Order: sequence, then C-alpha cells, then structure tokens
Amino acid sequence: MKPETENWLKIARYDLKAAKTCLQNELYLKVFENCHTALEKVIKGIITENQEKEPPKIHNLLKLCSLAIVEELTTEIQKIFHELNNIYYLTRYPKDFDYLEKILSKDKTEDIYTRTEKVFKWLEGKLKGD
Repeated sequence: MKPETENWLKIARYDLKAAKTCLQNELYLKVFENCHTALEKVIKGIITENQEKEPPKIHNLLKLCSLAIVEELTTEIQKIFHELNNIYYLTRYPKDFDYLEKILSKDKTEDIYTRTEKVFKWLEGKLKGD
C-alpha cells in the first residue's frame, strides 16, 4: 500500500472513531459529519492507491466512488451515500440549526453510524484486496 493511501486510511479511521465518540456524547450533527468524512477519506484512499493522481477535492460520496472504480454499488450503499451527502451539506452550510437538531434523532443517528461502519469495512476491504 502506498504511504499516501495509508495516510488516507488512518485519517478515515480517526473520523469513524470521532463519529462513535460524538454518538456516545449525543452530538448527532457531528456524527453525520464524521461518518461522511470517514467514508469520503477511505474512498479517496482507494483513488490514491489505484491511480497516479491525487483524488479530487470534492465531497460527493457517489461521485468519488465512481472515480474510485469501485464495483457497482448496491442500492443500500447508494442510499446511505445519498443520505450522508444531503445531511453533510446541511451541517456544513447550516441555515436552521434547530431544524437539524430536530431531524437528527438518536435512533436515526445510531442507524446511520451502524450502516456507515458496515460500508467503511467493505471499502476498507477494497484496499486490502478482499
């Protein structure tokens, strides 16, 4: 594995760990943000490993995954990427904080974290050749 790829993977794991810590502390907006960035960075690691150029400085998980030349995504993975993309942009450019807090319930946040963990492990396996 390239050193640059290892770096992407380390920071991706860090973000996933941060998401878990935020979940335990009921910081639900930050859970979504960190779930998104964890997946974004592991995908950028795949791009780095498989291509001779740096990954683009974009945040759309579906677009990044298409650039990573990852096999066709299941409907479930596409759904989580779409959901995380939408919430990520709302947290990055918030217009109504109270609205965000209202829609990001504990159950919804726990669900997104659990699904993110599964997708993360699948993507991480792509780097390890699984």
